[in-house]
Amino acid sequence: MIIDKLTNADKYITLHKDFKLVFDYLKTHDLSELDCGRHEIRGSEVFFNLQEYETKPSQKLEAHKKYIDIQVLAIGEEYMGYTNIDNTTVSEEYNPEKDVEFLKGSVDKLKADNKTFLIFYPQDAHMPALAIDSPKHVKKAIFKIHI
Repeated sequence: MIIDKLTNADKYITLHKDFKLVFDYLKTHDLSELDCGRHEIRGSEVFFNLQEYETKPSQKLEAHKKYIDIQVLAIGEEYMGYTNIDNTTVSEEYNPEKDVEFLKGSVDKLKADNKTFLIFYPQDAHMPALAIDSPKHVKKAIFKIHI
């Protein structure tokens, strides 16, 4: 799991062949002005889902096997729960069509806002959309990079 400022994004482009594509997209597009839904950058290899929602006190812990997530808030702020998948137990079996497995376990909370990005690899169980003090409206892009 990686969390850093968007201004440092270029330091991570060597970690995966498609990270540069995502970070270049972020430099040239204002996520806050895009419509919610799926946006393809390179078909099913690199795309993102743009969502708007209210943060909550608790969410499901999840992990993915086929895709790396890069999560970027366009509007608002939230906590993201994180733990290594080795510290969890399965609560809902892996769904290959949705590329998601739900887990149980304790998490550390990381604060995300529109100046940061978070990268979650398959070993990184994460709990998105957690309220910081009270439920707040956010708009977030979840970039999916095929492994």
